[in-house]
Amino acid sequence: MNKGRPVILQMQSLISRFEFEKLVKEYKTDKNVRTFSTWNLLKVMLFVHCSGKKSLRDICVSFASMSSRLYHLGIGGLSRNNLSNSLARRDAGLFEKLFYQLLQKVVNETGVRKDRRFKFKNDVIAIDSTTISLCVSLCEWASFRSTKGGVKIHTMYDVKRQMPEFMVVTEAQQHDTVPVADMPLKAQTIYVLDRGYLSFAILENINETKAFFVTRIKENTQYGVIMKNKSTDSSILYDAEISFMGSKSDDYSGPLRLVRYKNPDDGKVYEFITNNMDLSPATIAVIYKSRWDIELFFKWIKQNLKIKSFFGTSKNAILIQIWTAAIAYLLISYIHFLSKTALSITDVFRVVGFNIMSDRNIHDLLTGSFRPRRKDRQFDVQLDFGF
Repeated sequence: MNKGRPVILQMQSLISRFEFEKLVKEYKTDKNVRTFSTWNLLKVMLFVHCSGKKSLRDICVSFASMSSRLYHLGIGGLSRNNLSNSLARRDAGLFEKLFYQLLQKVVNETGVRKDRRFKFKNDVIAIDSTTISLCVSLCEWASFRSTKGGVKIHTMYDVKRQMPEFMVVTEAQQHDTVPVADMPLKAQTIYVLDRGYLSFAILENINETKAFFVTRIKENTQYGVIMKNKSTDSSILYDAEISFMGSKSDDYSGPLRLVRYKNPDDGKVYEFITNNMDLSPATIAVIYKSRWDIELFFKWIKQNLKIKSFFGTSKNAILIQIWTAAIAYLLISYIHFLSKTALSITDVFRVVGFNIMSDRNIHDLLTGSFRPRRKDRQFDVQLDFGF
């Protein structure tokens, strides 16, 4: 990323323009478009998510105040009508596909981070969803109650990489267990689910993939004890091999284990079930506790990115805003990794957002080594992002 370019352009340069234009041709999003390209739409949405703009007017006024810089941004002009129509008509599928392309790049380059909570090599994936409320009178397509509307973001979250692995957006009325059937599963991976996902079909699917699950058991779940295991850990009240009983119990055919754990901090007792028969019961409890990471992820994107209020009411406009928020999160995570800064990802987001239109080099901003540019300095050390 070159010095002298606005931070928003440095940020967008992490996305391959060549691959992006291939998507534009595939989805035909620039057909009959004269001035405001899909690339510029992405640029504007990244600006929106990083700067926290509140409305279409807020966005357009902000860009109008920087009219002398629009040429450097590659934007000829921006109106509310143009932006509104772009959100409504440009295919949101392009941004969804771009998210997965960028995700693959980020995952390949960042690798797996060390997580002191786990001593095993298996990936740990948390599965959950979060609901985003919508005005039912404006978004009738998203109604799920007489007075409420909304969408759900169903997510597979890589706990070790601290990054979403898979996302799908549906109307809020769809039950959480439905999208799980289409989620990609990998062998030897440990999937952590809330007990709302406790379904024999889901557990059987995970087991048949030669993967593992850890979830909590429901109070009305019937089971029989096959064999008890001994444990010297005082926090483990019970550890046994069990089997499901009752109706539809034959839908699950794999091994099953129940771990009853007492939290030493608050004294609460939790019951977990898993098909992993090798890990210690205390490790099973730690794995389930790591499920909280996906809740923190949902909290982070809702607090920092623009996904709680929307600039359009159509399904397409809302999907574009959600997918560009996910892309912004990946870019911030990628910048955090590349800069090797000691700052947290939240602080990186704040620094980038505050300086989104400045010409400072992102690496200098995050490492605190920014110095004013001189015309005679031609060999400044720059961060090479591989573009």
